[in-house]
Amino acid sequence: MGRVEGKVAFVTGAARGQGRSHAVRLAEEGADIIAVDLCQDIETVGYKLASPDDLKETARLVEAAGRRVVAVQADVRDAAQLADAVDRGVRELGRLDVVVAQAGIAPLHGNPPLQAWTDVINVNLVGTINAIQVALPHLGEGASIIATGSAAALMNMGMVQNPGSNPGAAATRSPSGRCRSTRTNSAATSRRSRSGST
Repeated sequence: MGRVEGKVAFVTGAARGQGRSHAVRLAEEGADIIAVDLCQDIETVGYKLASPDDLKETARLVEAAGRRVVAVQADVRDAAQLADAVDRGVRELGRLDVVVAQAGIAPLHGNPPLQAWTDVINVNLVGTINAIQVALPHLGEGASIIATGSAAALMNMGMVQNPGSNPGAAATRSPSGRCRSTRTNSAATSRRSRSGST
């Protein structure tokens, strides 16, 4: 029996890379998966992003592990798209227990620079916030929220020649703060619920 047997995990950025790895590993440990990815390129990113075929391969690997999967093309920058994906997954799979907010981009030296900066913030930070927010109504006691980021969040950037030119640090530090805030507020709500029910 796996560590997450019978649970359902929602993974963003699931079509390839770390997102796929998380989805497949969770499936191997017994979870059904809601796998979400944009599956198209973003103009300021100087490398190819995942494709619909990549998302299909993730679904195939999850099913090969003996688990069910709901694979949806959706943009983490759009909360409504994410909410629809999660709602569909919960309808088909029956519950939600784990959130893995993994989607992220790194358009180093992207052009135009301001748009590249904005795209990083919108995917890496706003996308994480959206993933957590749309999942919260479906999560019960004992649920897990995992927001991944870069080790750059732990680095002291010190003085830089062009302040604000690299959104990576802000975009990777902020999700951890969002998770702490969610945990604190959820714990406070839980305590209020327990004390109110006695």
